[in-house]
Amino acid sequence: MYDVVIVGGGPAGLTSAIYAVRAGMDCELFERGVAGGQMFVTDRIENYPGFPEGISGPELSDRMRDQALKLGAKILF
Repeated sequence: MYDVVIVGGGPAGLTSAIYAVRAGMDCELFERGVAGGQMFVTDRIENYPGFPEGISGPELSDRMRDQALKLGAKILF
C-alpha cells in the first residue's frame, strides 16, 4: 500500500513524487520509458528556473530522478 501512486515519470510526475515524499507520504511512481519523459529527449532546455545557461534534457531528467530517489520515492520502470 502506498499513500500516493503516480503514473508517468515526466517532469510533473517526478516533481509530484518529490513533493509527496517531502510531505512524508509513501510514494511509488510508474514509468514505462525513461524518467523525464519527453524532457529526456530534448537537447536543450532554456526556460527552466535556476539554469540561466540552459541544461540538457537528459541531465535535468537525471537530476530530478536522483532527487526523488534520494528522498525515498520508489520508481518502477
